[in-house]
Amino acid sequence: MISKIDAVLEHLAVENQHDMAAMLATLDSDNPIRDEVAGKYYQGKEEVAGRYAELWIAFPNFNVFPRRFIEQDDSVVMIADYSGTHQGVYRGVAGTGKSFNVRIVNAIDFTGDKILRETIYMDLNSQLRQLGLQHTIGGKS
Repeated sequence: MISKIDAVLEHLAVENQHDMAAMLATLDSDNPIRDEVAGKYYQGKEEVAGRYAELWIAFPNFNVFPRRFIEQDDSVVMIADYSGTHQGVYRGVAGTGKSFNVRIVNAIDFTGDKILRETIYMDLNSQLRQLGLQHTIGGKS
């Protein structure tokens, strides 16, 4: 069995390559969950895959760069930089061509060596401001 941090690094590598099949293979086979504190919740491989497809289309150069990990039992907390350039529809808004770079914290729970749940904490307002969307989508300046 690989370490939980190595499992997260494997997940990030294929996520950053936008390799859907390989990314889904890093998740729990039954019922993975992606929970974004910004108000989005996805349950099951189909919904999770749909979310990644949406992100990869909106931000073709989407990347997550890990900075630090904390591992305990069946959980990993990752601090990372999340970046991309808005080229496709994101939250209902056509691409602006603007880029963002924000710090995120992911709490990742495992079942065995597969990701069961990923909860993402981020400053959505900073992302929207960098993309020029804070007023379009309802953020505040």
